[in-house]
Amino acid sequence: MATNDLDETDRQILELLHENGRATYNEIGDALDITGNTIRRRIDEMREKNIIDKFTVLTNPEALDYITVAFGLSAEAGKTEAIAEKLASNESVYKLWILSGTHNIIFDARFESMSHFQSFIHNELHTIEGITRYESSIVTRSVTDEGSIILSDSLSDETVESAISDD
Repeated sequence: MATNDLDETDRQILELLHENGRATYNEIGDALDITGNTIRRRIDEMREKNIIDKFTVLTNPEALDYITVAFGLSAEAGKTEAIAEKLASNESVYKLWILSGTHNIIFDARFESMSHFQSFIHNELHTIEGITRYESSIVTRSVTDEGSIILSDSLSDETVESAISDD
């Protein structure tokens, strides 16, 4: 389903969920002046169409004292998919993209310590067949890391606040 297939109500539901994934169907419905059952049906439809992938908690790795590292790597021809699958199965890797350009794969990983980071390099990355080159950079500050697309800015601040308040 293309984003232009979403109507304004679906876009507003997504905006409210983006602001507060814990908002109830009734809270969202009240903010949009429609029933909670209608919200439930629309969310279920968006989940079936994979518009909503999952509901999750977004933690702050800095607050947990994790080290975030960005990697770019180049792969031998025909090995990119296998390398990506291997990396994606590692619990430290939390975002991974296959792309065109200087690197075949870019991924971000989070580590509990510098020794964990070093272990990943030596015991994981260096053992994957087909990697021809890699670069890593330790993240010193995260400016934005939401990972979600905001489709609409059509709701007023008051409407969003009423749907996300914890009252």
